[in-house]
Amino acid sequence: MTQYNPFLKLNRLSIFTHDGKSAYDEEFHDGVNIIRGHNSSGKSTIGNFIFFVLGGDFKKWTKASLACNDVYAEILVNTEPITIKRTVSTSGNQPMSIFWGTYEEAIKSSSEGWQIFPYRRSEKSNKKSFSNALFLSLGFPELRGDVDSNITMHQILRLLYVDQKSLTLDLLMTDTFDSAITRKTIADLLFGVYDDSLYSDKIALRESEKDFDIKKKQFEGIEQIFKSSDTETNPEIINALIEENYNQLNSIDNYLKKIYNEEENTDSKKEENNEKELKIVSIKTQILATRQSLSVLQSNINQYEFELIDSDDFIKSLEKRAVALSDSILTRETFVDIKMNHCPNCLSQLEPILDDNHCELCKQLLPEDKGSSQIKRMQQEIDNQIRESKKLYIQKEHTLLELKSSFPALEQKVRGLQRELNEALSSVKTERNQELDSLLIKKGELGSKTDYLIKQLKALEQIEVLKKELNTLRIKISALKTNISIKEAEQYKRLKSAYQLIQDYSLRLLHSDLGRQSEFKTGKNIKLDFEKNTFTLDGENNFSESSNVYLKNSVRFAIFFASLEKEFFRYPRFILCDNIEDKGMEPIRSQSFQNEVVKISSEIKVRHQIIITTSMISPELDNSDLCVGEFYSESNPTLKIE
Repeated sequence: MTQYNPFLKLNRLSIFTHDGKSAYDEEFHDGVNIIRGHNSSGKSTIGNFIFFVLGGDFKKWTKASLACNDVYAEILVNTEPITIKRTVSTSGNQPMSIFWGTYEEAIKSSSEGWQIFPYRRSEKSNKKSFSNALFLSLGFPELRGDVDSNITMHQILRLLYVDQKSLTLDLLMTDTFDSAITRKTIADLLFGVYDDSLYSDKIALRESEKDFDIKKKQFEGIEQIFKSSDTETNPEIINALIEENYNQLNSIDNYLKKIYNEEENTDSKKEENNEKELKIVSIKTQILATRQSLSVLQSNINQYEFELIDSDDFIKSLEKRAVALSDSILTRETFVDIKMNHCPNCLSQLEPILDDNHCELCKQLLPEDKGSSQIKRMQQEIDNQIRESKKLYIQKEHTLLELKSSFPALEQKVRGLQRELNEALSSVKTERNQELDSLLIKKGELGSKTDYLIKQLKALEQIEVLKKELNTLRIKISALKTNISIKEAEQYKRLKSAYQLIQDYSLRLLHSDLGRQSEFKTGKNIKLDFEKNTFTLDGENNFSESSNVYLKNSVRFAIFFASLEKEFFRYPRFILCDNIEDKGMEPIRSQSFQNEVVKISSEIKVRHQIIITTSMISPELDNSDLCVGEFYSESNPTLKIE
């Protein structure tokens, strides 16, 4: 059989009572699995246990169910056996224990090799949920935004489990806390059209457009100021004017020093100089301390910048390892059936092995999963490292931002103290003549002009920077829009082909009905509306209750069968149905549906699993290899709790 990913299969279900006795223990196979028996024999209970152990949030247990405690399931995720365990509770939201290996290996291990995952991801500890762990194993993309915390295994199973308790016209399992966006995301994810890179592109586009608007307003504001004023806009001329001002300031300073030196010998000057020296020492002490703080701050900034670069490289290396592990699993799946007939070293023909459980080269007995479970464990560990590293990276980014934001104020303080020191070093308190006053006024004017010219030059530099940034953003926005358009077109193409195939399978199942509903024979158009959580045939779904059940089952199985043909589906090739007959369904009508499902299943060569419960099993299917367990009755229920 051709194997596509993702794939989920129940290998074994084991249920234990509170005193540790086995209440139910059955193995399941590929293809159709039928649990059969009289009404009230516990068939639906087994369906609910399967739903629960796979991650469903279930708490409306029967009295017999509450006599049970631990539920184990060996499942096959893609090609790897995993054992999961949950404890029966009426409180809901139960955690899950996962063992990365077979059931037999799991029950031999008391605690080693088991990992406990909560129902929901913990934001504080960043500990991932069992849904995150199973999604990673299934190969689901990372969910982003508001739907990240809302899409769990429970939500996925709403499209995989056809139960009896849901409303007849509800497309997905009826859920108390539900929203249109959640249902739409479930459909997009399982239909293979949810693209985390598309979500990232849309976020990046929104942020880039917002950034572009802000920078454009800044650019237009600065440009408008220059246009409305008579200021110079040529950077070369401004630099020349600044240089000329500096030369004039130097000439004035030299002349003032000459005057101050002539006055140094007076007694009053000496006393003033002593005061000035004390002031200079105080200012120098402040400058030294402030510069030391600035140096420490710059050192911390450099350290965090280096750590961020190092952390980014580390995260990238972990992500590469995660990809390499996925590639390793894919390679194993691809080459699993390739047989070696010759030694790769000497090229001589190999002796035949006893069976497929032994290595063709060394003839040693192979582990059941051939090391794949170890790879799964490594995947989970690397995923945990990536999550923790990204959390630390964000914390370091925030710290760096705080450090950088405090740098300009401290730097300005150093400059202010330096100016104060310069003034103390150059100033003398003497009776100034008119010439000295004039020179000081001139010096102040030149300083102000120079500061203004520097600010003007910085504004021009900012304009050039903004021009470059705006141009870069234009290119980025254009590229993002192109990528989004391409991805959305691909999504539409996939959805169109998926819905067409779903319609074809739905109509095939409806046309195979026994003529109880005439519209089923002539029906042409099936419409699914996940946002409203319903479905229609030629715009109608107001049929008899039993026909509505038949229509719903046809639609749900059509989604399942379509996923087996279209490789892009992420629907895990697994369906559980406890609703084959309901609302007054005739036995012959239910049996006709069962036979058609089995027929379609046998025609499809892609590996899959169907589990159905029925009290009206088709005579053609009864006691066949498709049946799981005994024929159950009130005297022989599914759960053996006494």
